[in-house]
Amino acid sequence: MSVTLNRLCCYIIRDDFGPIVEQVAKILLQKGRLTLPVIAKLLKFTLTKTRECLFILIQHNLVYWADSRESQRIGIYYSIERDEILARLNFGIYIKNAADWVESRLAGDLVKHILLNGKVTFAGMVEELKISKKSSKYKDVKESFSKMIEKKNIFAVDFTDSKSARDKATEAEQRELAKVTNFIPTKKQMAEAKAKLAANLDMDDNATGSKRKLNLENLDRPTKQHKGEMTFDENQYFRLNYEKFNVKERHKRFAKFVRDRINRSAGAIIKYILDIADCDKASEIESCSISLHRILKNIPEIKDEMFAQQMKTEKGKTVSRESLIKQYLDCLIEDDANILCKKDENMGGMFFINYNAFCESLKQQVFENIIFEKYGIKGQRILKVLHTKQKLDEKAITAFTLMSVTDVRQKLVELFNGGFVQVQEVPRSGDRAPSRTFFFWYVDYNKCYEAILQNYYRTLANIHQVRFEQESGAARLLDKKEKEDALKQLNNNTFIQLLTESETKALNDLEFILTQLDTAQLRIVQDIMLFKNYK
Repeated sequence: MSVTLNRLCCYIIRDDFGPIVEQVAKILLQKGRLTLPVIAKLLKFTLTKTRECLFILIQHNLVYWADSRESQRIGIYYSIERDEILARLNFGIYIKNAADWVESRLAGDLVKHILLNGKVTFAGMVEELKISKKSSKYKDVKESFSKMIEKKNIFAVDFTDSKSARDKATEAEQRELAKVTNFIPTKKQMAEAKAKLAANLDMDDNATGSKRKLNLENLDRPTKQHKGEMTFDENQYFRLNYEKFNVKERHKRFAKFVRDRINRSAGAIIKYILDIADCDKASEIESCSISLHRILKNIPEIKDEMFAQQMKTEKGKTVSRESLIKQYLDCLIEDDANILCKKDENMGGMFFINYNAFCESLKQQVFENIIFEKYGIKGQRILKVLHTKQKLDEKAITAFTLMSVTDVRQKLVELFNGGFVQVQEVPRSGDRAPSRTFFFWYVDYNKCYEAILQNYYRTLANIHQVRFEQESGAARLLDKKEKEDALKQLNNNTFIQLLTESETKALNDLEFILTQLDTAQLRIVQDIMLFKNYK
């Protein structure tokens, strides 16, 4: 799997930064931590060229550095983060949904600009976009930027954030241990230092690089709380919070899952509940507890024909909105997919969402669809029986699935080769002869998810390879098309035509192929986010 991931990461770097930067990233992926002179020597690049490539990768949060004392000198080592490279596959999803998730129409443009530059300052962004401070657009941009900081969609960074988390944790642990003892620390001292650092890390997670500015004009009524104005340092660097956007994409997928499973009204209700919970990390197991009163208060009027019809009974009477929402909540609680959970009856009922169980239901649905498409209804039936009954031999599987021995054996071999079922041998004698050995088949969903992820990464790498081959094969036509577009823009004449009819048809065919590849890639990336990022 490591070879497949490295191949995919190299394609992503080439697509975003070109082949020269790709070579630097490839060396770091293959060799691990290296110093600048070693990288330049291996690639036969000049130090200046290698340094510029590393600067680009550091600016875009892909390469981290760490200093290490070596006798009388300090050596700087560079390492690359594979997860940061793979996160770049999600950028299209972030930009597309940013306006809805941040609730600002300018959020999409701001997110796109941040992702194009890796890290940005507000002052530098305004200068690059050529926005006058006296214009109304400047006020709107600053308001949207402040909203993104407040909702933790972006967070402040400094030069120490270019160090890897592992290096910073090691340095902090050494500093804590140095305060305790000058000798070799005991196991208890090391555990206490790690616990203290973990507590400090949880507190630092809430830092956004901004602060509230107290509005002194609104202090006439001291009993009433006033919301201050968000202020931030315009020269502070900020980067996008991938974790927050992954949570938003997960919630969007949850709402679609409920909408397809029950109806549109149930999907809308679960969407509002997820917004109320406002989770910050995709690794959280469950949401905070939410009272029924808070749910009813925060769910706006649902504009849905089905919901409006359900409020009317057969006798012509109208069911209250609160009663209908309560019925939907009961339906979500009783569903087998563990969509909603009820903790107690306090304040009309305390509800929470078990993200872990919800994700497992969603993963299981996607996994069963993949098995059905690849191995048919028989393969899906065998997997469901093995998941329900645990370990079974071939004879028992035949009895439970009502299939012939030949079909069962053929499907088991196909599923085993795909990595979706495993076999355990139980010998009846010490010589472990096959004729005197029981073979029990079983399915481990976690291993199946890993096999699916590996197949997805391989498919994505192949998609990138096909795209590069198609574009390189039509390089001459693409250059000619660019010249034609430049001439049309320069002369304000749309009748300029450099391409022949056959070349235009070839470009249309190429555009169709690239569109199909992009569609397939987006579908795969959404499933990778489900199996990799959501817990």
